[in-house]
Amino acid sequence: MDNNQRSRRQKSANGSPAQGPRRGLGSRIGLEKRGAPAPEQPTVRQQAARPRQNAQRPPRPSQQINPQKPGYRPGAPQKQRRVTQAEIIRRRNRRRALGILGVLAVLAVGAFVSVNLLFKVTIFRVENMDRTTPADTGIYTEEELLTALGVEANSNLFGFSTAEKTQQLAQQFPYLEQVEVDIQLPATVIIKVQPAQERFACAYSGGWMVLSDSLKILRTDASQPDGLTLLSIALPDGFTPAVGAHITPKSYNSLLGAEQATAETAGLQASAADTLTELMENLQANGLFDGTTALDVQDLSDIEFTYQNRVVVRLGSETNLPYKLQLAAAALADPEKGLADSDRGVLDISTQQSNGDICAYFAPEEAAPTPEPEPTPEPAENAGDAGDAAAAE
Repeated sequence: MDNNQRSRRQKSANGSPAQGPRRGLGSRIGLEKRGAPAPEQPTVRQQAARPRQNAQRPPRPSQQINPQKPGYRPGAPQKQRRVTQAEIIRRRNRRRALGILGVLAVLAVGAFVSVNLLFKVTIFRVENMDRTTPADTGIYTEEELLTALGVEANSNLFGFSTAEKTQQLAQQFPYLEQVEVDIQLPATVIIKVQPAQERFACAYSGGWMVLSDSLKILRTDASQPDGLTLLSIALPDGFTPAVGAHITPKSYNSLLGAEQATAETAGLQASAADTLTELMENLQANGLFDGTTALDVQDLSDIEFTYQNRVVVRLGSETNLPYKLQLAAAALADPEKGLADSDRGVLDISTQQSNGDICAYFAPEEAAPTPEPEPTPEPAENAGDAGDAAAAE
């Protein structure tokens, strides 16, 4: 073997690139044709799209059934059902709802036990509306109020309605201007009162009513009561007095006529109750309330009051009512600059000029004329002698 052939064999053994492809055993025995094209390999996308046929899912663990649990049936173990996410959420919400219901049940039982066993009435107290004591109960006594309350000692503090008890006492005791029943933990029942005072005498179709400052009916009488302020108001149609109830005067304005009941004009004019309240407050503020003997608010366009049964003060409408009463106080309460204590007549403060000023005019009451003395008749004897003399002639 020459040197050239030996060098070729060494290069072939060392993996030289000049070496041709090796032939396998199949090509030697005729199982593979020489020069046949190689089989096409699938692309990456085709490999991803092709389902894995040979992939085997891991076997699920079989459910272990405890023979000691209720509902056990001998036989082959059942396949465990798959729990969805929605069912897990429903179970969680159900457990949460049951927990809340359990807490509420415990609270309800605790509240029931505490109310029925802990809060027992042991203290009764009567006080004024401003929480001061001793209470001014007027013509009534504290024992009468507590007896009419109808709450027994050692009873449940929350076993009665304070609103119903308040209404009951207000109807049963009309000479209480205000009454209120309240409770104070842990075991006190409080009655707060303010006595009523007879203030007005008001006529109605069947007689007279005695009213308080808040127009509460204290009692009725067939004749006019003495020593009270005469109140003239427009009563509702078909009015029937009920002792213990409050009166709401009917609003009437003669200047509005038939339009007074419309919605447009009703909002422009104050009601009779508001006007009466404003009138009494301003009379009190100007020192005229104690001397007032009559109030007239039947017509809201012609309001007037009488001072000491000798001066009638005409105020007109409720416009500028505080200023009008200041002028009335200057004329009535100051004898040096106003009217004398003996003056009688009508003080008119209802006129308002175009520039907004209000002028007061006083018209004194005219004295009654003195009757002329009648001639004294002659005695009967002289008349008989004169008749005889005339007959003799």
